[in-house]
Amino acid sequence: MKHQITIDIENDALASYSSEYLAMCWHVAQHNPAPFGDHLAGELTEQIGREIIRRWLRDVRPELWHHQARDSYWNELKRFAKYEPGGPADDPVAFHSGRWVLRPDAASATTAAGEDTPGDVHDGGETV
Repeated sequence: MKHQITIDIENDALASYSSEYLAMCWHVAQHNPAPFGDHLAGELTEQIGREIIRRWLRDVRPELWHHQARDSYWNELKRFAKYEPGGPADDPVAFHSGRWVLRPDAASATTAAGEDTPGDVHDGGETV
């Protein structure tokens, strides 16, 4: 005996579907008999996937501090200098009163064989 089941999926109603129904829609969309590369089949599957991700992210704490603008400067500083603490780590005031000093290997690394070093300015005003 053969059975044929029709599942209706309304693109504009995805947000109102229960999570269980949405999961079923995802599986149905993946098994859509449309040819591979079909535009409408792909659009439907993408919209369902985005709704699943939206719901998942609703309850996930976002990563707020992974990338920061200051990271680039910090990485450059660490390439050329090292921190010498002003005291032991268990004394925060003394520890943070230290200083940054040039790394011994930094001077040779920045002037190798006439290569540009960070901060060099060329005739065109371009900084590398």
